[in-house]
Amino acid sequence: MRWTNEMLTKMQRNLFQPQQILKVWKNFNQVPGGKTAFSRLIGTVIPYTGSIKPRVIELERGQATVEIDDNRSVRNHLNSVHALALANLAEFPAGLSLHTAIPPNSRAILVKLEVEYIKKARGMLTSKAKMEHTVEYLEAPTNIVVASEITDSSGGTVAIGRTTWLVSPTGELK
Repeated sequence: MRWTNEMLTKMQRNLFQPQQILKVWKNFNQVPGGKTAFSRLIGTVIPYTGSIKPRVIELERGQATVEIDDNRSVRNHLNSVHALALANLAEFPAGLSLHTAIPPNSRAILVKLEVEYIKKARGMLTSKAKMEHTVEYLEAPTNIVVASEITDSSGGTVAIGRTTWLVSPTGELK
């Protein structure tokens, strides 16, 4: 299958509707290079997240795994991955997990981000987030916390992120 500009534009619009993220992922995941294309598309929709060049490795309802390579653009003066690149890497899969697990009539905004830095981050990094419970119905604005763990290529924990999202029925957030 060959992607046309019209198809990509439609997919990009669907990414602005969080509950469509899984559908778009499944469409991309069916073709060779689809994970890379999906990740780049997300990077255009969320430019700051795109700045660390994340690759979505796994995406299911309520959980996500994302990787980044250690390269000069994400490094600090200590020859390791910068703290804010790690914060970005902690937040992204948490947001994907959340947005695939909330009702279609809702939206979310990040209201708090905490990152505990365990050790210097070097090499390829993997961040995993999983929601404890999906949300089937939402009546009023609710805070939902999603944790993520960042590990290095040896499996050692580099950082732990905790994101708090205000999830509201559509029209509740302004």
